[in-house]
Amino acid sequence: MAAAFGATREDHAFTMNARSFIDTPAVLLQSEPAGGANGTLVAAVCVCAAVAVALIWRGKLLRVSQEPSGRVPQDAMLGAIAMAGFMLAGSLGATIALGLGVRVPGVGEGDHAIAEGAHLDRDFARLALGVAGNLMQVIVALLVIYSPLFTNTSRPASRLSLACRDGVVALFLALPIVTALGLAISAALSLLGFPLPPETSHETLRILEEKGNALFTILTLMHVALLVPLAEEAGWRGILQPAMRRAGLGPLVASLATAILFAAIHWPVIPPEGRATGFAILVTLGFALGVLRERTGGILAPAVLHAGFNAWNVAYTLSRDA
Repeated sequence: MAAAFGATREDHAFTMNARSFIDTPAVLLQSEPAGGANGTLVAAVCVCAAVAVALIWRGKLLRVSQEPSGRVPQDAMLGAIAMAGFMLAGSLGATIALGLGVRVPGVGEGDHAIAEGAHLDRDFARLALGVAGNLMQVIVALLVIYSPLFTNTSRPASRLSLACRDGVVALFLALPIVTALGLAISAALSLLGFPLPPETSHETLRILEEKGNALFTILTLMHVALLVPLAEEAGWRGILQPAMRRAGLGPLVASLATAILFAAIHWPVIPPEGRATGFAILVTLGFALGVLRERTGGILAPAVLHAGFNAWNVAYTLSRDA
């Protein structure tokens, strides 16, 4: 997810290069809006979070096998190279889209310029570039994962139905925990005198609020709830985390290391006043996604969790506006 946060749209939101266009949807919706919570809502979230933690503890859901599962790279170096290729694929997809004629009015032409001959408005063009970049990432990642560069382990991936079930269960467990964490950090920062994160902390959510276009909203929801989760999980949990396992890291350590890198790469695009909350949320969500990858041996269950989380954030924003 790379966008210009904490700034006006006209000044900063679209002064981005090709990589930024795919980072924007890639980091979308991975933290809860900070403001507007009343006491009843906070209490309900905290109760749900406590129940979720208890269920995770009693169900021993953090206990995973020390043996890698699913498909893993032949060696750690191959995995690292494949991850680099995955990252470059996003920029390649956006570059191809630019070559096919997608233009974002104003980019590279001054803050308020309008590109001559542009066929899409700024927001639709930005979305098109994001789709192109993520689609290229999915293609590259799946080709790599199912190529001879990767091999099956003795623990195969879960069946489709079981993976989807585990992803849905994980969503109901992770969502209240992540939300409560965000509220707790925001409250602590407020007590210490630090500014709260913005009400809408991601540029795409802000665009949805301001644009009020039904078609754009539907297309954005399809993008962030289908393509973005698949692309991110194919790269981070499908390539990088198995590479860390090949390097000798245990399942929980690999999950946490991947989550930290996942959060760190988004650090520049989180508004300064929201970085403490955003980073903690990203690490927590990323760790949950990593554990799910270790338990199920594939990226489908993490993608279901990721998709549900993204869709929830869009629905929350739209319902708040309504």
